[in-house]
Amino acid sequence: MPTKETAGAANRAKGHRAAAFNGSPPWVGHSKMHHPTRILLLTLATTVLAARAQTKTDEPVTLEPVRVTADLWASPLARIPASVTVYDAAALQTGAVRHFGDLVDQIPNLTWTGATSRPRYFQIRGVGENSQYEGETPDSAVRFLVDDFDFTGLGGIASTFDVQQVEVLRGPQAGAFGANAAGGVVRLVTNAPTPFWTGEARATVGGDALRTGGLAVGGPLVAAQPEQLMMRFAVQQSESDGFHYNRTLDRATNARDELNARLRLTWNPNALWHWEAAVTAADFDNGFDEYALDNNGENTFSDQPGRDEQRTFAGSLRGEYRGWDAARLTSVTSGARSRSRYSYDDDWTAASYMGFSDLARTRWIVNQELRLDSDPAVNSEGAISRWTLGAFYSDTDEVSRYTNTDPGNVRGLKTVYHAKNTALFGQIGHDFSAQTRLIAGVRVERVALDGEGIKTRYRAGPGTYDPEVRLRPTFADTLVGGKLTLEHDLDANALVFASVTRGYKAGGINVDARINPASDPLTYDTETLWNYEVGLRGHGFDGRLTGELTAFYLQRQDTQVRDSAGFGGNYRFFTDNGEDSHVYGLESSLRYALTRDWSAHASLALMRSKLEPFTLDNGNAGGGRELANTPRYGYSLGTRYGGERGLFGNAELVGRAKQFDSNNQNESRRAFRVVNLSLGYAWDQWTVTLWAKNVFDEAYEKRVFFFGNEDPNYLETRYEDRADPRQLGVSAAWRF
Repeated sequence: MPTKETAGAANRAKGHRAAAFNGSPPWVGHSKMHHPTRILLLTLATTVLAARAQTKTDEPVTLEPVRVTADLWASPLARIPASVTVYDAAALQTGAVRHFGDLVDQIPNLTWTGATSRPRYFQIRGVGENSQYEGETPDSAVRFLVDDFDFTGLGGIASTFDVQQVEVLRGPQAGAFGANAAGGVVRLVTNAPTPFWTGEARATVGGDALRTGGLAVGGPLVAAQPEQLMMRFAVQQSESDGFHYNRTLDRATNARDELNARLRLTWNPNALWHWEAAVTAADFDNGFDEYALDNNGENTFSDQPGRDEQRTFAGSLRGEYRGWDAARLTSVTSGARSRSRYSYDDDWTAASYMGFSDLARTRWIVNQELRLDSDPAVNSEGAISRWTLGAFYSDTDEVSRYTNTDPGNVRGLKTVYHAKNTALFGQIGHDFSAQTRLIAGVRVERVALDGEGIKTRYRAGPGTYDPEVRLRPTFADTLVGGKLTLEHDLDANALVFASVTRGYKAGGINVDARINPASDPLTYDTETLWNYEVGLRGHGFDGRLTGELTAFYLQRQDTQVRDSAGFGGNYRFFTDNGEDSHVYGLESSLRYALTRDWSAHASLALMRSKLEPFTLDNGNAGGGRELANTPRYGYSLGTRYGGERGLFGNAELVGRAKQFDSNNQNESRRAFRVVNLSLGYAWDQWTVTLWAKNVFDEAYEKRVFFFGNEDPNYLETRYEDRADPRQLGVSAAWRF
């Protein structure tokens, strides 16, 4: 980002730098092993020895089946022909996971961008935007769902309290979500109502003044017919200081204060109908103050600290009709209103050019989907073994008001954005044999956008207003995408697949009235994505071993690039089309149950990318190197011990290569590797967990910028937003 909040996190102790990861994986070219790697490898070696000693006496180990729900056709994880990562409830509860942001660095080829109080903007295989500053329109390249709620671009709401599982599908999801999932899909599935009473109370305290409390309870509302009407309610409050301290104001101005609440209802009035309703509310009263001109990473000096607030209310209704012999009708309706405030001190000090930026935004989104699915209980004969037909409509309205204030000026920018998406989609399956199947899907989508931008300026000296500047861009396009997947069972335990997908990122409009229409674009074109994948997934050794491996090649035509121009607190933002680009790589994961209570897991991601050199109409140039948000490698290596009772623990090493944050500047985040540990004990209905995140206090960035923000010369400088340092804590849970 090019303004005030871009600077602010850099040099921790030199000793940490000396031990910092030098950019290569720990198994390449190192004669001496660093402490985190040594600890993890020794731990894994111990687990292997323990497994060998117990293998002969333990009963066969089977891992619980997991279903992936974010795809157009929900499938068991072991049978889905796609690159997928799933974290179940056990994985979420064993470690120190309280928010989806705690997982991102562990998920192959999923990246995220800082400069907000919580991770909000995500990229998969390099596809996805990294901000929504004033004048930037909403990003929908990585669809972010919580059950049936669409919180794309609002990922800060993603607490993992009372969540059943987290799913990440990589690659364009053209059939299921079209323009809203060019990079992929993230979905959090919360715990559903049950026909018996159950619940959980959880509390956490830790470093950075962390205090979190949550309560979830659910059960039948009609005792005589427990499955007729059921509910589940969950609420969580969390507070912390935000890992920064403001020396000018002598207080924690980056503190977090977050409230989440959710109610789910399930109603089965008869054998023909099944209904699910949900409402959710969030109130995030967070500060935002993370940058300093000296990049110290811990202290800030702003005299006008910013805010990162969000208030969301959303509702959804899903109904399924089962009264026809060969088909089921499903309707999914959802709506959400989010009001947010994002502000920051432009100069990050009390003694510079004295500017303050304040962005207030309101977003309404309504989605409606209707679909007919062949009844899975009916064995289809003939050319089509399974089918789906559907229609989708989405309406998004967003209004933002931005002011930038300094002693001599009040600059204003109002933007209005309206998007309508209408789509028809279908998917069929054909069985060549009991072992070989073909899936074909297509989606036709109409996108219509219009908006307005109004620029104002008040000059305090003469007390005058500049003439208003208005822009009213529009854009419309009809988009076609789809996929073709061939899958084959090598045996009862292994599946191999190959797929070709045509996805798209819809073109759009630029509503920042500060741009120069003579050179900066009012609209930009649709980007087309072709994704090719081959993969293998399966399990063996009596269910002890599960794993998957996917190789992909992603070709992007007319790559969309976000750009900006300006200095200090004065910028203009726009999106344009660069040249073609490509990304290719591998994604793999492995888990091995060494004993009934002890398991080891690992993941590896590799990416190589190239964006062809480009020069925009306004003269801005970029490309000629790898794409932003495509680190060359990422990995995790860990071990887990424990069952439902007694001692349990988790140890994990997570690493990433360096990555660029922007396609038009060459500053990159440093490579890093982080160790997370947890140790706990479970008895009766109680669980107590001691946990440590970033145990060795690794210093690395979650966002970097390169621009001028220090008077008098405003020389272009690297500014850093530091990722969270070491944090220790304890969590206690009571389940009933």
